[in-house]
Amino acid sequence: MKKVLLLSAILGVLPLNSNAGMVSTTVHSRANCVNNESITWWLGHPYDWRVVSTHGNIYGRDRDHLIDTGYAVTWRQAAVHWNEAPLNDHRWFVSGYHYLSDYGNGRIPFDTTSVGDCSIYNGWWDH
Repeated sequence: MKKVLLLSAILGVLPLNSNAGMVSTTVHSRANCVNNESITWWLGHPYDWRVVSTHGNIYGRDRDHLIDTGYAVTWRQAAVHWNEAPLNDHRWFVSGYHYLSDYGNGRIPFDTTSVGDCSIYNGWWDH
């Protein structure tokens, strides 16, 4: 009986950790995941968002560059450089700048992310 209660308690907590982007805005960046990316999203809640993702190579062989989505009203804004980095290559780092258009106060940055790995955790359930 104690094992059943313990398992129920664990399973009851798991959905709280897996609600990224379902209960609030989620921002994250990932590097060296085949794609380098920075993403802002909240399922079913469109906002006027912009994401700027800067990508750098620690060896300096490839020029630092950025992907800028521009502003768009959407529930998911993703700045992705497709097929840029082999999985777990470890030479790329990514910084994400997440903006929200606030019509009374202009366009403001509301969060930043910075990573050097492919961890899905980076920002996914911080909010």
